[in-house]
Amino acid sequence: MMTEIEEAVAAEVQPSLMTNEVQVIVNMPEAANKLTKGLLDIYQPSLTQIKDELQELLKKQESLFDKMEIENKHLTETSEDELCNSMYSTIKLYNDKLRRIKREMSTIHERTLKLKKRALRLQQIKQREALVREQKREEEIRREQDLIGKPAVL
Repeated sequence: MMTEIEEAVAAEVQPSLMTNEVQVIVNMPEAANKLTKGLLDIYQPSLTQIKDELQELLKKQESLFDKMEIENKHLTETSEDELCNSMYSTIKLYNDKLRRIKREMSTIHERTLKLKKRALRLQQIKQREALVREQKREEEIRREQDLIGKPAVL
């Protein structure tokens, strides 16, 4: 079916195909290495930066965790301390007393203000009454003097 010319051409092309396949197979690992190197060059700086930031974050978390453990230990110790508990109850008691005294003082202050206003009003009323009485007395004195006869001047 194939002619002699076609067979000759096929015979020439086939060995070159074999060598190309071997070259492709041989060059595959080299290409893979170049590809991975290229990918690493692109992503490695940002990944190393992220790694450093994560390590720093972990260190900070550990220090915060240690501090929280210490604070929790202090809080449990103080909550178990009888002197502190009695002091807290005493503080609460005196705080309640202080609030009560403040409330009483404010009501007393309001009462005194009302009493001062009332006293001022009463004082003004008394002054008006005294003024009215004084005016009436002067008027009566004038009337009496008008009723008393005046000596005739000759």
